[in-house]
Amino acid sequence: MNTDGGPTWLAADTLKAYEEQAMGMLKPAKNKMAYAKVGLYGSAGSGKTRTASEIAIGLHKAIGSTKPIAAFDTEPAFSFVLPLFEHAGIELLVADESRALSDLMDFMDEAEKACDIVIIDSITHVWRDAQESYLRRMNETRKKYGKKPLGALEFQHWRPIKAAWAEFTDRFLSSKMHVIVCGRAGQVYEYQDKDDGSGKKELISTGTRMATEKELGYEPSLLIEMIADRRDGYIVNTAVIQKDRADRLNGREIEKPDYAKLEGHFQALNIGGQHFDSMDRRDSQNMFPDADESGWDAEKRNREIWCEEIAELLKKYYPSQTADDKKSRQDLIEQFFDTRSWTRVEGMKADLLKQAYEDMRAHLEEKFSDAPSHPVEGSDTPPEQEAA
Repeated sequence: MNTDGGPTWLAADTLKAYEEQAMGMLKPAKNKMAYAKVGLYGSAGSGKTRTASEIAIGLHKAIGSTKPIAAFDTEPAFSFVLPLFEHAGIELLVADESRALSDLMDFMDEAEKACDIVIIDSITHVWRDAQESYLRRMNETRKKYGKKPLGALEFQHWRPIKAAWAEFTDRFLSSKMHVIVCGRAGQVYEYQDKDDGSGKKELISTGTRMATEKELGYEPSLLIEMIADRRDGYIVNTAVIQKDRADRLNGREIEKPDYAKLEGHFQALNIGGQHFDSMDRRDSQNMFPDADESGWDAEKRNREIWCEEIAELLKKYYPSQTADDKKSRQDLIEQFFDTRSWTRVEGMKADLLKQAYEDMRAHLEEKFSDAPSHPVEGSDTPPEQEAA
């Protein structure tokens, strides 16, 4: 008995093709990480720029690249590591006159055409620019309307900023080049109960993360925290591997890190193979056919429509402003909605309004079956504005 869903008489190759076609989205898994996506963060002097340069130079040799390495340098700091690139015989290109997110996006586009490897140092400056640029633009708009400028961003402002930032995150992940992102270390805070039995909470630091948009810290396949380990008058730059998706280096502490000491992660990549495309090419817009710029969703708009239908139905059969017609309209509202408040009717769910409208219409059509289909024209005053 055939339980595969395909005809039993098909040849093996044909059946395999049939099954693959029937699967739709599903397909055999392949390694589609062809380019390294690395994140480094740490405090001042922990060796972020030096380590990023060491990784880039070693990776450049490992893949046999003949192209220059590019750096988006916001510090600027690459003047100090330029001798490393010169010693390795690798041309270093820099964009060192901007911290703007818009310029970083242009840098990514330009570098992808000319380079195999890029370094972004420091992404923290770019994240701050995105916030400050939005605040400045918003205050310019407020000034035009005579409003006072805001001193800081508020909760409702973060959505457009994060939407713009998401474009960079997608470019970071899907670009066809190896990308190393450096950022400053930021503290992770949370509230915990105090130990004194008071029942009060205190804000404490529970760890560190890259000081940038929070979600970006989850994206690199290799995430390294750099630590300046002070020993007897000198510093040893140490890499603490916070995340290695290849699971070759997880949890290790590596002194004076370079490409060779981190090579295990890069060996797990499908270098030279296919890299996944942008995740933003598909979305779920078709699930929200009634969404629009005003923010009204289908439920709210349908409530408004059915309330208008109900109001017009009442006016059709009781059109005048006589006391009797007013009372009849109010009695019908109470009969079918269990309230005499029009405001409460407007707050009911659209499906309930629709059902009540249909029941009321059937009731009135039966009651006025011998009456003309269009009674005399009456008042245009909606029920919610009438006196009870």
